[in-house]
Amino acid sequence: MKKRNKPTPAHSAAQEAKKPEQSRLQSILYRAICGVVLGIGGVLPGASGGILAISLGMYEKMLQAIGTLFQNFRQNMRYLLPLGIGGVIGILLTSNVLSLVIAKFEVQLLSLFTGLVLGSLPDLFQEVRLDGPKIKGKHAVAALLGLGFVMLFALGESNVVGNAEVEDLSILGALIAGAVLSFGTIIPGISSSFILVYLGLYPAVIATIASVLDFRSLASSGLTGMIQNLSAHFLPLLAMVGAFGLVSILIIKLVNRMLKRHHSTSYAAVIGFVLGSVGLVLPNIVRQFTWSCPVFFLLGLGLSLLERRFKEKLTDHKSESADAKAQAAEAIKE
Repeated sequence: MKKRNKPTPAHSAAQEAKKPEQSRLQSILYRAICGVVLGIGGVLPGASGGILAISLGMYEKMLQAIGTLFQNFRQNMRYLLPLGIGGVIGILLTSNVLSLVIAKFEVQLLSLFTGLVLGSLPDLFQEVRLDGPKIKGKHAVAALLGLGFVMLFALGESNVVGNAEVEDLSILGALIAGAVLSFGTIIPGISSSFILVYLGLYPAVIATIASVLDFRSLASSGLTGMIQNLSAHFLPLLAMVGAFGLVSILIIKLVNRMLKRHHSTSYAAVIGFVLGSVGLVLPNIVRQFTWSCPVFFLLGLGLSLLERRFKEKLTDHKSESADAKAQAAEAIKE
C-alpha cells in the first residue's frame, strides 16, 4: 500500500485560509437578503427602514460605511453594494409584485415585522450596557424622549384617510417624498410610508417607483409601453432620488457623530424609537386582527433569533479567517 503524503504545515494553512471564502459568500448573501427586507420595510406603511436595520444588526455599520465612503471606498462599497442591490429589489418587488400581497396580507406582514423588531431588543440593551452594567437615569430619559418623538406621529393617524391623494407626482412633491424617505430610512422609528400616506403622496410615489420595472405596462403594452411609462415618471424619479441622497448625507453625518460621542445614550433613545414604532403599528394590527397575527409575530421572533445566531456564526468565521491567514503567513515564512 502506498503511504499518503502527510500535508505540510503550509498546505494545511492554505486550506484553512480557503474556508473563509464560503463565509464571505454567506455574508454577501446575508446582506443582500437584509437589503430586500429593508427595501420592503421602507415602502410598507407602518414599517420603519431604520428600525429594521437596527433589528438586523447593521444600522451603525451601514451609516459608518456611507459616512466614510470615500475614505475607504473599496471596503465600504464591498459592504454596501449587496445591501443596495437587495434594497432596490425589495422596493421594486413591493411597488410591483408585492403590492397585491400587501393589500391582502398587510396585517400579517406588520405582525411579522413587529416580532422581528422586538426580537432585537436584547442586542440594543447590550449596546446600552457598554456604558456600565446598570441602566442610568440618562438612558431612561433618552428612551422616553425617543418614545415620545415617535409617538408624535400617532397624533395624525386619525387624519391619514381624509387627506386627498395625489395621482401624478410633481417635482416639488418628489423632492418632499425623497426627503421623507430619507428620514424614514435613517432615523429609527419613523415610518416614511406613514408620512407619505398622511401627505397624500403615497400612491403617486409608489407609481413613480414602480415605473422603473412596471410589469403591468409590460404585460399590457409590451416593452414600448413600459419605457413610455418610465419616461413619463423620469424627472420626478430623478428629483426624488436626488433629494433622498442629499438629505441622507446630512442626516448620516449627524447620526454618526451622535453614535460616536454618545453611544450608549443614543442606543437608549433607539430603544424608545423601537417601542414607539411598535406602538404606531399596534392599532392597525388590533383593528385587522386575525388568528394568523400571533403566528406571524412568533415567526418574526424566530427569524430574529436565527438572524442573531447567523451573525454570531459569521463573526466566528471571521476570527477563524484572521487566525488562518496568520498561520499561513507564518508557515510560508518557515
